[in-house]
Amino acid sequence: MEIRDLPATPLFLGLTEEEVRAALAALDTRRRPFVKDELLLQAGQRVTHLGLILAGQVHIEHLDVWGSTTLLGQAGEGDLFAETYACLPGEPLLVNVTAACDGEVLFLAAGRLLAPGTERWRQQMARNLLQIAARKNLGLARRNLYTAPKTIRGRVTAYFSALAVQQGSLRFTLPFDRQQLADFLGVDRSALSSTLSRMQREGLLELGRRTVELHTEPEAL
Repeated sequence: MEIRDLPATPLFLGLTEEEVRAALAALDTRRRPFVKDELLLQAGQRVTHLGLILAGQVHIEHLDVWGSTTLLGQAGEGDLFAETYACLPGEPLLVNVTAACDGEVLFLAAGRLLAPGTERWRQQMARNLLQIAARKNLGLARRNLYTAPKTIRGRVTAYFSALAVQQGSLRFTLPFDRQQLADFLGVDRSALSSTLSRMQREGLLELGRRTVELHTEPEAL
């Protein structure tokens, strides 16, 4: 992604290319390439810069003291990560940010963005950042709905029903592979695979590698 492409990203939405350049000059920006599996940010760190993915994808993960990893989310091109912690620089990270593939990130100083100022780009970016944070809070609320059921089947049903609604079709694409889906739903992979196979045998759904087709209305599952 080049500088001229930044106005198409959620953070820079509504800015002219000239305003983007002014913002980049003021926000202590740092471009950093990364390679697959690289640890970009580690739990316990305190950060002052939020990350904007210019290319590639990162995973947001929680690693407990016993070594178990839970996938909490992912960020792709144009997405932000660590923006909440960058706005609260005294708070240590509770998650790791790991590269899912090769790519590049642009780090920007959140404190400078939120500093008082009358520049139009600053006000617009602050509004954009608030909307991004609101959407992520909504995403967390949705995930709570997916993981509220006590059974694996219940969690699968809740998540697949939501994806069908979001994508407007009973046939949809999963954003995760099987292990990542298990981590996202907070369940064991082998148990998840068994549940999915059972649901397929019962005629409730048909599974592809990363596609799912529901054979009934989502509300009826």
